[in-house]
Amino acid sequence: MRKLAASSVLVPLFASAQIVIGPGDMPSAGDTVRLWTTQANGLDPVPTEAGFVWDFGMLTPDAEVADTCVTVASSPLLYQFYFNNGILYPAHQASYAVRGEAFSFQVLTVTDLYEYFKKDVLGFRNVGFGANVNGVPTSTRRIPVDWIHRFPLEYGDMDTSYSEFTLNVPTLFSFTQQQTRYNEVDGWGTLYLPADTFEVLRVKSTLDRIDSAYIEQFGQGFTFPEPQTIEYKWIAAGMDLPVLQINVSGGQPTTARFHYSPQDISIGTAEAATERLRVWPNPANGTAWMKVPPGAWQRLTVADSGGRIVTDLPLSGNSACSMDLTGLAPGAYALVLSGAAGRQSASLLVQ
Repeated sequence: MRKLAASSVLVPLFASAQIVIGPGDMPSAGDTVRLWTTQANGLDPVPTEAGFVWDFGMLTPDAEVADTCVTVASSPLLYQFYFNNGILYPAHQASYAVRGEAFSFQVLTVTDLYEYFKKDVLGFRNVGFGANVNGVPTSTRRIPVDWIHRFPLEYGDMDTSYSEFTLNVPTLFSFTQQQTRYNEVDGWGTLYLPADTFEVLRVKSTLDRIDSAYIEQFGQGFTFPEPQTIEYKWIAAGMDLPVLQINVSGGQPTTARFHYSPQDISIGTAEAATERLRVWPNPANGTAWMKVPPGAWQRLTVADSGGRIVTDLPLSGNSACSMDLTGLAPGAYALVLSGAAGRQSASLLVQ
């Protein structure tokens, strides 16, 4: 698995317009959303502002994941008591369910896991889950529910949501998680991914969680806070899930999930589909060399980690060109190649 050493680049954008996200932009039963994951080491998801471009074209797809949304009625019947009962439990009547992965930990075995979600004009929330725990089917509500987003979602919105659930494992223990979610829509603009470009809202979700367990055998319990988690999410209209999400735990970026559809790449030649902009040596000091792939390219720019364009490099008929690094402060830079052939980017670390 390739580790990423480049930071995100933020570039001013004047042509895009702010979007508004609503329930129609969230998943529905029958949808399958495919995303790719990679390590987030070295990524900087923090920079944001109104009307900006985030360039994450350097992301490398490592493993594909798929979230399949199913009707609540098609999930296990014993789980549906809370989540398919609008008369007794209207706050928990789910719009769809997503099947999760089974896991085991010491004396705990969890299989046949389903998470339940509800969406309407008010917002999008996680209402609970069902699972087979040590062979016993159980249905667990979040009380109150976790409001992932409130609608309409637009730039400048801020909200807080508290949720809690308790999972009982008969004869062994009970586990409770208390969560406070702080949401802020802190940016909008254009997001560049390796194979796609989206107009997005950027949402920062800060999650503070406290876990507690009570062990029946010993008649005692204990509480332990989890490291703070921050979810940086870039949300596009009609795409169901964030087209990019970078998770940070305890201050360190951990994973990234992003939309990747190579067939959507705009290219001018067949060679441009397989060749990429290359830069060496990297890290560099003094002079760097670049190899430009075949194609109708018009511009090669260099931007610093704050998104400021520090230089434009002339393009000639040669596929290789040099760059004088004299006067550039040490740090991460993005090289952006653009033109009729499409758009490519590469990262450079100046020592």
